[in-house]
Order: sequence, then structure tokens, then C-alpha cells
Amino acid sequence: MKDNRKIYEEFGWENLSEKDLKNKTNIIRDAIPKEVKTILDVGCGNGVITNELGKYYHVTGLDSSDKALTFVKTKKLKASCDNILFENDSFDLVLSSELLEHLTDEIFYKTLEEIKRITKKYILISVPFEENIEKAFIQCTECGFIYNRSYHLRSFSIKKLISYFEEYKFLFSKTFGIKVRYYNPFIAKLKHKISSSVSWIPYFWTPLEKRKTTCPNCEKNFVYKYRFNLFAFLCDCLNVIISPKKPYWLLVILEKINC
Repeated sequence: MKDNRKIYEEFGWENLSEKDLKNKTNIIRDAIPKEVKTILDVGCGNGVITNELGKYYHVTGLDSSDKALTFVKTKKLKASCDNILFENDSFDLVLSSELLEHLTDEIFYKTLEEIKRITKKYILISVPFEENIEKAFIQCTECGFIYNRSYHLRSFSIKKLISYFEEYKFLFSKTFGIKVRYYNPFIAKLKHKISSSVSWIPYFWTPLEKRKTTCPNCEKNFVYKYRFNLFAFLCDCLNVIISPKKPYWLLVILEKINC
């Protein structure tokens, strides 16, 4: 599979406003240690969080998208998250918000090393909490490739996220945001194996313009349609009965040891 940088560049950044993530931004700000003065926001997107933090800290936004960076009001730098042109220990805190779940393995591990290298003391990570990647699977109508419709490639629990930073001291974690229903992995596999792909996600109430997607494998643009399937519907109903809801976001703060 190709990485999704082209898809990322074409994202509708103008439609994501600071109001959309206001509560999340406030939670991130409240979690930042008091002595922090300088922050690098890795994968800042269009700056909906960066711009607000910039009112209180010396913030630099870093992103690979020219389009996204046009909305960033703080200091900014175009760069890939796995090759950041800053010296070691350049910022009091390095922030990564909803970036890591999108990265291919090679870029993911390089990005972790860059975050560790650049931070002077703290790392603040925000990712979806224990997300069922397969819950939002769709299948390309051209090449048959199956992918998560939000282009998420990995899932994180608190324990798993901390495990990537064994040389750091764990300070704090918080789950927050709208509660979403967990999807039982066994039921999901059964649903995807037996029912048609156009029945995997029951979102027939979603407007057509929000069903547009681009395959990360062959880059075909298409509209994902929905067709009712009794077996898929029964799987969804069973899952509602047995699976709990969980907060969507996970935030973790770590501190460099012997800094």
C-alpha cells in the first residue's frame, strides 16, 4: 500500500474550524506542564489546535501539506514527520495530535525517533482510543483493496502507546470525547467475510458528498454506496447488545528521564 500523502494534501482543510476541536484543544492545554514555553506541533494540519496554543506558548507548527499550512498562524515549517530539520532538544514539549494512527510502519517508527530526539523534556500524544480499525472498513470498487475509511492504520491502548516510549516516564493519561461503540473483532471478521462490502458500514443516512473517498492503493476516487444486507444488519444489532461505548480520544503525557 502507498502512503496517503497525496490524499492528505487534498483534504478539505478549509472545512475544519477551531470550533470543531475547541473542547479537545482545552483539554490539551490543561494537560501541558506549567514550565513549558516552547512547543513543536508535529502534523499540525491546518492549525486548529496550533493556533489556539500559540496564544499562550511559543508554538511552531510542522506539516507536510502546503494547503494545510496556509491556515497556520504561528511559526510553521513544511517537513515530513519522519525527517524534521530541528536540532536535538529544541522544544520543551513535542505535541502529536491524531497523526500516529495514519502512518505506515516505516514512517511511524522514524517519527517516534524524531519526536524523542527533538523534545527537551515532554511529549504529549493524542490518538483515537482503542479504535476498531476494521469497524470502518470499505473496499475499493476498482482494485478491491480494503482500508479504513479514515485511513487509520493502527490502534492504541494506553499500555501500547506507552510501550513505544520505554525510556520515558509516564506522567498522565486521559480518555475523553464523544463515546463510540466498540466493535467485537470476531463479529467484525464474520461480517466482513460473509456479507458484501457495500453492506459493511450502515451509514445510508449520510449525505452523498460525505461518502466520497480515495483508495490509498490505486488512488481511484469513488462514492461508497450502501446496500442493506440482513446478515450485516444482524451483526450490527448483536454488537450493540454486547459491546460497550468508549471515549474516542486518548491523551498521554511523558517526561524524558534524566533530562
